[in-house]
Amino acid sequence: MSQDLPAVIADELRRSGQTRATYHSHDERDRLRAAGRQAGRSLDRPVRTFDTAARHPRCDADQCGTVLIALTDWGSANPLEDRLARSRANNAVDRALNN
Repeated sequence: MSQDLPAVIADELRRSGQTRATYHSHDERDRLRAAGRQAGRSLDRPVRTFDTAARHPRCDADQCGTVLIALTDWGSANPLEDRLARSRANNAVDRALNN
């Protein structure tokens, strides 16, 4: 596993509380999930990883999918995160209502 992957994931978790990545093999999925857990440990924050199988032209459906890595305490550990999450949710609702 690349030492950079956990750092990249940790940076994204700091900014938005979650990140997603597409995988094309079971080994790649496992590396992404392990890197997500390592990123959470480096931030000293609880992390959950989830994966969803998905069709992709580069591989068989049973080997492809998306890994979601999320901080489970996002918004509750930091008031700024809570305001950011609310603002993003409100903006998404406004966009949906205006389209």
